[in-house]
Amino acid sequence: MTQVQLNSVRKQFGDFVAIENLDLYISSGELVALLGPSGCGKTTTLRMISGLERPSDGAILFDGRDVSEQSVQDRNVGMVFQRYALFPHMTVEKNVAFGPSVRGESRTEIARRLDEILEVVQLTPFRDRFPAQLSGGQMQRVAVARTLITKPSVLMMDEPLANLDTKLRLEMRRFIRDLQKRFGITTIFVTHDQIEAMELADRVAVIFDGRLAQFDTPERLYRCPRSLDVADFMGATNIYPGKLLSRSRVETALGEIDCPHQNDRSVGDSVHVLLRAEALDMNTGPSASEPPGLRGRIKTRDFFGASVMYRVVCNDREIDVTENARRMLEVGDDVWLQIAPEHVWLLSR
Repeated sequence: MTQVQLNSVRKQFGDFVAIENLDLYISSGELVALLGPSGCGKTTTLRMISGLERPSDGAILFDGRDVSEQSVQDRNVGMVFQRYALFPHMTVEKNVAFGPSVRGESRTEIARRLDEILEVVQLTPFRDRFPAQLSGGQMQRVAVARTLITKPSVLMMDEPLANLDTKLRLEMRRFIRDLQKRFGITTIFVTHDQIEAMELADRVAVIFDGRLAQFDTPERLYRCPRSLDVADFMGATNIYPGKLLSRSRVETALGEIDCPHQNDRSVGDSVHVLLRAEALDMNTGPSASEPPGLRGRIKTRDFFGASVMYRVVCNDREIDVTENARRMLEVGDDVWLQIAPEHVWLLSR
């Protein structure tokens, strides 16, 4: 297992700055996702870590050793790309064994590791098939196995699931996560899919326009974004301007809302209030045991199978509420929304 560190890494192509002063610390055995929109610099970052690109400034360290000037061949990294790049004229086992074969390793050792890795990726029954005879998910497993058999110190994956359909993407996410935990290999995974990043990663680095916006666990990134840009990118819809009336109460266009005690803000500060749609409790009448909450009326209802998304109008402002589909309320119904203070997150303007 290898620890990876980026110190003030910068990459410039001509007049264009792709990455600006990026600092990352990736622990041994950790799976980190580089997340961001297209063109933000996440693939450039991956290529610099692998040695395919050299940073313009800054340093890249493996276990504290500066590898910034080392070639990709000397870094012992493994790459899995979006395109499988399998040899069509070779069987599964020959594709997987290609790396150690060209390195001149012994046939006995290659055969042992080949049997082991094919069993791990569940491809033993398909070892004599050619790529054209495999499904997309099976071809991706061949690509992963071909990388793992070389025993890389760091595994890097550049949007490897982008070509798969929804069901296969879900299966491969679980497969990659289980495989990474089994091998304990430090893994860096590039994606623009927020759900994919949160499901796979121990921590997620969100990158916008070549700059690190937030590096955090999936839960904190989702519940406690540091900026409006991060909140918006992570799918937040209920964001409202407000003003702190006290350390634990904020005034918004929806009404007054209780919020967590804010040690870093003062009464009267302007803020933005983030309310996650799934954290709101919706009742068909005021609760006898709870404060009355916010009164509203259902404007629209969208059914997604397991869940239902309601759009509720409160004080002429719209708010999204997500519930499971065990009950179905009707458009036009009057409702009361309860918002627990621990589910309220405040952002600076």
